[in-house]
Order: sequence, then structure tokens, then C-alpha cells
Amino acid sequence: MRKFGKGSWRPTAIVGRLKHVFSLGLCAWKGAAYLLLATGATVWFGTFISSSPGSIHGWLVNLSLAVLIGVLSILLGHLIVILLVQFQKIPVLYRWVFVGTVILLFNLLKPSILLLINVFGTLLFLVAASSLGGAGIGALVDRRLEAAKRRVAVGLLLLGGLGLMVAASWFFWEGPRYRLPDFVEEYLVVSWQHGLDNPADTGPYPVLALTYGSGSDRRRREYGEDVGIRTDPVDVSPMVRGGGGITGWLRKKFWGFDLTEVPLNARVWYPEGDGPFPLVLVVHGNHAMDDFSDLGYVYLGELLASRGFIVASVDQNFMNGAGFVEVILGGLKEENDARGYLLLEHLALWHRWNLTEGHIFGNMIDTENIGLIGHSRGGEGAAIAAAFNFLPAHPDDAALRFDFGFNIRAVVSIAPSDGQYQLRKGYTPLENISYLVLQGAADADVRSFAGANQYDRVSFSDGEDHFKAAVYVYGANHGQFNTSWGRVDLAAARWFLNRGDIMPAEEQKTLAEVFISSFLEASLHGNGEYKQLFYNPLFGGNWLPAGIYLPQYNSSGTQHIANFEEDINLETATLPDGRLKGVNLATWREEPPTMGGGLRDAVGVRLGWDHERLGLASYSLQLPEGFVLDPEGSGLLTFAVANALRGQEPLDFTIMITDRAGEEADLPLSSISRLPPALPYRMFKPPLQISFESEPVYTTYSFQLADFLAENGDVDLGKLAQISFFFDRSPRGDIFLDDIGFR
Repeated sequence: MRKFGKGSWRPTAIVGRLKHVFSLGLCAWKGAAYLLLATGATVWFGTFISSSPGSIHGWLVNLSLAVLIGVLSILLGHLIVILLVQFQKIPVLYRWVFVGTVILLFNLLKPSILLLINVFGTLLFLVAASSLGGAGIGALVDRRLEAAKRRVAVGLLLLGGLGLMVAASWFFWEGPRYRLPDFVEEYLVVSWQHGLDNPADTGPYPVLALTYGSGSDRRRREYGEDVGIRTDPVDVSPMVRGGGGITGWLRKKFWGFDLTEVPLNARVWYPEGDGPFPLVLVVHGNHAMDDFSDLGYVYLGELLASRGFIVASVDQNFMNGAGFVEVILGGLKEENDARGYLLLEHLALWHRWNLTEGHIFGNMIDTENIGLIGHSRGGEGAAIAAAFNFLPAHPDDAALRFDFGFNIRAVVSIAPSDGQYQLRKGYTPLENISYLVLQGAADADVRSFAGANQYDRVSFSDGEDHFKAAVYVYGANHGQFNTSWGRVDLAAARWFLNRGDIMPAEEQKTLAEVFISSFLEASLHGNGEYKQLFYNPLFGGNWLPAGIYLPQYNSSGTQHIANFEEDINLETATLPDGRLKGVNLATWREEPPTMGGGLRDAVGVRLGWDHERLGLASYSLQLPEGFVLDPEGSGLLTFAVANALRGQEPLDFTIMITDRAGEEADLPLSSISRLPPALPYRMFKPPLQISFESEPVYTTYSFQLADFLAENGDVDLGKLAQISFFFDRSPRGDIFLDDIGFR
């Protein structure tokens, strides 16, 4: 047997051994082909099987399409090989210039192409390992193979086998482990004392349950023969694009109805008692239509019903995708206005029942207090329902007449889409309604905080008590807000997603219970003290799982003195005659923060500083002569701030107020909490994605004016002259500042 010495690793020696590899014979090449085909089929159908729950009918349809795509892919591979053979006949100069130019132009798509290259590299590794292992097996089957080549074949088998084990381990690995940053203990601690009960605790009411629906549902007994209350179908076909052709036919074969007669189905949890109780509808988003999504909010329905709400989880699974069939052939499009319209039709049912003597829900509903909760596309649908509620007709088609006008006082959007349906080719406005949006930083479906734009578009003008809140949660994903969706946000990419960076499911469910229950207690039950959770999550430190929560808050009772929407002059404030001044700032401009999906709707001021280069920086708002506050300090100074930088320590700076006599009082930002960096998230497992994604997300800070008086009792709040931000506690920083005002 030949020993490997120093010369064994010379280029000529390596080339010599490679010749042995390529001369192992036809059996080796057949073995490589068969094992590669088996590996590809295993990954392909493994992905299909793991992402195709539901009915046997839907499973078989998707399986048939998966087989068809597999066969077509192999045939396409054969066609490409034929074309490559023809490509070899082109002169070599043109060939390498052509390939080099394509690579050069692909660099214009640098962020996308880098990920594509990483994905391609990972798949190439799998192909190479399968080919080497298969070649080794095929060669060893050939008994005529000489001894030297047999040793090479054994080496290929071992190398390919090791590669396949590494690939399999990587595919089943969830990704880097979820870990809270070191500074989280200072950010969320149990520090506030209050007498409120935990909004996630079961309330005093026993909970009853039933379902209502068509009574003829062929897929689900609870809406078919076992239904509690029968309902009539409605027509949503004018509001939906797509749904015709082969996919429309398959949909009707599966459901037994088309979009002209969709059912009003829901499962209901309600308190045992006389009422009246506020009514809350919950609706899911887009998911595999035969993996029924309305079951995923049992935890919310039971909790809220025990606390005195009637809750209905609305079935809109027939509006959802049908898997591979619609990926290839096309499915429903721009259907979110239909999702919203269906919620209003459900509310019409409830109002009729409430007025019907002897009905199980007769006189039981507090129709002055209605809330909507939606998840994903359902979150956008809930906002659309609230926007359509007082319209006489559909804004895109006056022939579609509306007659609703319900007292919808609250909307909760969980990781919502935004702009799937565009009203008059614009985005949905909301007015005079309380609004809450929850978003996870580890959301691989709605990857940017799209609901923050809907938050920006909520306005108050009627003088009543409304508020809006946005909460961004480190480690929360898209699916775990629905207990049946789970940790995989994109089924087709499940083997590549970084699932290890997602918080435990039970923690995500708990935070949803705390925030949603608190919001509904404040907006529908009138327990306004729960609003404090949205000023500052420290208020709920003994309710929430340890983590990072970035809350933004605004209310109809807030007097804005600078929201940077009034003009393009950097030195003018929203408050008439207010003036803005910056000193030693590295950056001072007004612009919207950049989000993963583009720019946020609302403009803020971007401020950067660098002590070492420019010295101490500050930003001040000078108030006009006649500006008056309560001299007793009963209000709050409030502002929203977002950190544009990630991968650093949290930022701190000083907030100072000055009266017309020159008396000053200041408090550090850290007296509430330091500002965390932009929260990082890696969507794909390494090595597919080495760098982290992040976006600036606003946090609202609310300082008690009484706390400034505690620092200096001589400050006259009735004659306040200036509010200043001194960037003295962190040597450098880059922030967005918005919504400066008093509440």
C-alpha cells in the first residue's frame, strides 16, 4: 500500500488521485445518480409532508402536485444538460466573458444574491455529499474494480456518508439558541407596586361554549351536524381577485361552496351570567386552508370569557391558501377587504341575536363596547372592518352597499400585514378608535413591523378617550400567537429557518394574554389603570416573561408639541411659535425610520452625536411665551425614541426642563430604562445568514412632571420655557425622536 508522504499533497499528486475518482466506472456514476436522486426526493417530500397537515383530500392533491413538480424538475434538468452541451460548441472567449458578465451584473442585487449564494452553497454541499457517497457504493458493487480504485471508492463512501450526516444534522438543527441580552435584567424588573390583578389570570366567570355556522359544513362537524346555531351564507365574490379556473373548481370540490355563498362560522366562549358583556371577535390569518386556524385562539377565548367578555373565534379558513396547487396555478388575491367585510357580517348576526327575545344571547351583549382581534392578514382585516364600519358602500365599488355602523371601540392587530388590500390604492386609515398592535422581532413571515404603519394612521378627533399602543417583542415569532401554527413561519423554508432564536411558545402565549387582556380591560371594560402597561412594561414586570418589550403609546389626551409632520423646516415645531435647536450634532434631519419593507409612514427627527469628534451634543425645544402647564405637575412629559444602531450597549441621555426664570430640573432616561439597541434577529441558520437583521423601533417614554419637581421644587411648570435632550451619558449614538408632548 502506498504511503502518503510530503509529495502526496503536491498539485500533480492530487490531480492523479482525482483521475482515479473519475475513472471508477459506470457503476460509480450510476450509484452517484441514484443516491443523489434519493437524497433530493427525501428532502423534497420531507418538506412537503411536514408542511401539509389537514384533510386526506387536500394532502393527496398536494402530493400529486409535488410528484408532478418532481418529475418536471428531472426532465428540466435533462433539457438544461442538452443546452449546456450546445453551449460547449461556442468559442471559449465568449463563454467566459458571458459567464463573468452575468456574475458582475448579479452583484447589483448584492443583499439578495449573497443569500442566494449561501443557499446554493448549502444545497451544493448536499449534492456533493450524495454524489460522492453514491459513487462509492456504486463502484464497490462492481467486482471487477481493481484494488487501488476500490480504496478510492471506500474513501468516497466514507466522505459522502460523513457529509450526509453533517447535512442531516444541520437540517434538523433549530439554529443558534434563543438568549436574552445581558442588559435585560435592568430593562424588565419587578419595580412597580399596584393593586391590579394579573390580566392573564382566569377571571371570576364560569365559561360556556358553543359554535354557530351553516349546519351543512362537510369538513367540520362543529359547524355542520353538531352546530349550536345555524346561520345563512353571504357573497364575497365581488371583493376577491382569483379563485376561478382549476383552483376555484378544486376549492368548491373541497368545501362544497364557492365565494358566492361563504358561511358565517365561529366557535364562541361566553361568561355564565346575565350580562350585558362586551363582544370580541377574533380572526386568524392566512395559513393552509385545511389546517383549521380558528382553533389556535382557544387560550384567548377562554381567558377573556372568564373575565367578562363574549368571544367568538371566526372561521375564515375558506379564504386561505390551498398549498402547492395555488403556488403553481394561482389562488385568491387581495382578499383582505373580504376578510374585514365578513367580520362586519358576523357583528350583524350578533346584533340581531341581542334583539331577539328568547335567544340564548338575547339582551346579553353590550353593543356599545365591541372589539376586534386579528392575526396576520386577519389583523389587517380587523382594521379594514373598522374602517368600513361607517361607510355607506365599498370604497372601490358603490354597488356594494353597506349598512353597519356598529360601536367598534377597540382593534387588536397581531403581527398584521399592511397593504395586502389597498383602499383607493392607498392604505387603511382609522379614526377615533383604540388600537393595539403586537409584533415579534423574530417574525419570518411579516418580517418588518408593518403594523407600526397602521398605528401611525390611527387618529383622534372626537374629544373622547381613545388610545393606541404598539409593542415590539424580542424573540417572538409570527406563528406562536396561534397555538396551532407553531415555530415554523414559512413551511416551505422550514429546514433553513433559524428557529432556535425564537422564545418558548408558552412565554409568547403568556405575553399575548397579558397585553391583549390589559388592552381590552382598558378600552372595553373602562379599567384605565391598565393603560400604564403600554406607557411602560415595567408596570407588568410581575406578569410578563422576562424579555425586551418596546412599547409605543399615544392617546387622545396627548398635546403634541413636536411630531415633525408640519413642514420641512428643521427649526420649527408642531406647536405654533415653538422653535427647535441643535448643538454639536453629527446628524440632524427629519425622515422616517427605515423598515425591512421600506420606510415607515411617520416622519421623526434623526439625531446623531459623537463626543470624541464633536463634543457634547444637545437638542432643545423652545416653548412659546403663552405655553402653560398644570403648575402642580399632575401630567406627563412624553416622547417616542428609537435606536438606529444595533450590537451596542443601550443608550442613555438626560432630559431637562427649564422655566422662564432659568430654574432647571433633569432626569436620566435610565430612571425608566436605557434605550435598547435595534433588536437583532437572524432569519436563516448559519452559514446561510451570518449577519443579523434589525430595524429601528420606537419606544415611548413617559416622565411624571412631579418627578422633575422632586429634583427641583423651584421649577415653575406654569411658565415652562424649554425641553432639552442632553446626549451626555453615552459617548456616541444615533436615534429617531418623535411625538414629543404632554399628557
